[in-house]
Amino acid sequence: MSRRVRLLLIALTALVALPAIAYVAGPVYRIDTQVGAPSLAGTVAEPAALEAWLAASEARFPDIVSGAEKSIVWAHPDRRRTPLAVIYLHGYTATRQEVAPLCDRLAAELGANLYYTRLAGHGRAPAAMGEASAEDWLRDAAEALAIGRMLGERVIVVGTSTGGTLALWLAQRSEAADIAAQILVSPNLGPRDERATLLAGPWGYQLQRLLIGEEYRWQPANERQAKYWTWKYPARALVPMMALVKSVRGSPLEDIRVPTLVIHSPKDSVVSPVRIEEAYGRLGSPTKQIVKIEDSEDRAHHVLAGDILAPAGTEALLAPMLAFVRSAVPPAVGPAARPSDQAPGVDGLSVAR
Repeated sequence: MSRRVRLLLIALTALVALPAIAYVAGPVYRIDTQVGAPSLAGTVAEPAALEAWLAASEARFPDIVSGAEKSIVWAHPDRRRTPLAVIYLHGYTATRQEVAPLCDRLAAELGANLYYTRLAGHGRAPAAMGEASAEDWLRDAAEALAIGRMLGERVIVVGTSTGGTLALWLAQRSEAADIAAQILVSPNLGPRDERATLLAGPWGYQLQRLLIGEEYRWQPANERQAKYWTWKYPARALVPMMALVKSVRGSPLEDIRVPTLVIHSPKDSVVSPVRIEEAYGRLGSPTKQIVKIEDSEDRAHHVLAGDILAPAGTEALLAPMLAFVRSAVPPAVGPAARPSDQAPGVDGLSVAR
């Protein structure tokens, strides 16, 4: 082979390789997964103080939709600490109304206090979604667990869609020792539309603008979904969500020991059932169970319970949830204490929603 031919081949190889190198070397959305919750010890040890603290934190945002606020449902009139507490982590673009009254029913059956969080940017004016970061959502999840630990001796974490993603992150932290069990409903381990994974890679924001544009929207199924979900918002908000999903999916799920119940539909058109099954297989939890819902009133087969999208699904999901908790969590010993007694220190692309 002549020197001229060799040089030509080298030049052609470079022309092919350079774009690939430029792509791989592009900016990637990075997440600090070591964030934590603000210390709540001492400040909100009493029930009234805790409620006042939550109200004050939410009062910073005058545009919160009524019914989406962070809130506590007490099991007893005297607001005592209960053996178990339930916390709910809602999905991307949703609010605590997402599967209601499923968690109310679960907590009532368990005699547990219940805490509903509100993820940053959610339940507000659409522009707020574009202001939130993945770290904000991680902090919200960590804060929810910290509050759950104040409400109960041990905590049941329930997460839907991206709330399930956040639950898997919590299950890998040191505070996971206080999690009695986790229940993941349609957990977001990747969107059904695999093209959306590009947003978590190099040039994520640039690809978002190219593939989607400045705004992302989808059509609500009814008026209540239009009220309690953010169905149009800055498309840039998709990048941190996809980065979060990629980060958790790539984390050592094998190290998770928390008893885990996964409930999902093989017909889910929002998140990938294959990704869910893969993640379930990797879970290191010695006690785990997967329940498949073959049909749902939700046209997307994603939000599998709740008065807004799947009323009949509430009873269908409540039964296996209660059975799992009762079999996986040992009965509490001793009377429930008040929070002050034992307060610890503290979706162009189809995407998840």
